[in-house]
Amino acid sequence: MCRWLLRMRDLTQSDELKLTQEFLAQMLGVRRPTVSMVAGTLQKAGFINYRRGNVNLLDIEQLLQSACECYETVKGHYERLLEP
Repeated sequence: MCRWLLRMRDLTQSDELKLTQEFLAQMLGVRRPTVSMVAGTLQKAGFINYRRGNVNLLDIEQLLQSACECYETVKGHYERLLEP
């Protein structure tokens, strides 16, 4: 979820994301209760603030540390592909 939130941040260029639990569940391939549990854990840790379809990314460094190494790899591929 950390990797996915960071990728959405890159694409929207915003720390404020409009994402419902249902949408996140579909994108992550998990059930909605799992999204609720993970979002709650991230919120308690101070990484995000999540409320009614609004996700505010609060601690980008912690999200980066919690994301798998594939985040930087995927980000690098996109940047190379989109270079002018």
